[in-house]
Amino acid sequence: MKTTAVITALAMALAVSGCASRAGSIAPMSISANEYSGMSCEENRAELQLARDSENALTRQQNNAATADAAAVFLFLLPLGSVFGADRSGELAQVKGEVLALERALRTNCPAA
Repeated sequence: MKTTAVITALAMALAVSGCASRAGSIAPMSISANEYSGMSCEENRAELQLARDSENALTRQQNNAATADAAAVFLFLLPLGSVFGADRSGELAQVKGEVLALERALRTNCPAA
């Protein structure tokens, strides 16, 4: 009886460790603002808007993946969303970094902003 409980606990721990993270807990990737230094003010603003739109879409997808993983672990003991590629943490980290870099570049490219 104890062996079954230990195996179940270990299986749960492994399943939970593979779950997708919530979008808020994903740190941005480090990207230099120098990559955007040659842009005009208008180009910078347009790129920043595209990056923010992408960040919002990936945030929704990541939070949905985290919710689906939590439900799947509860029901099936497996983070099915992560297993089938729903985790977008890498992409989200990159876009978060791009947004921060574009915001820093905006201060240089648009001094009056």
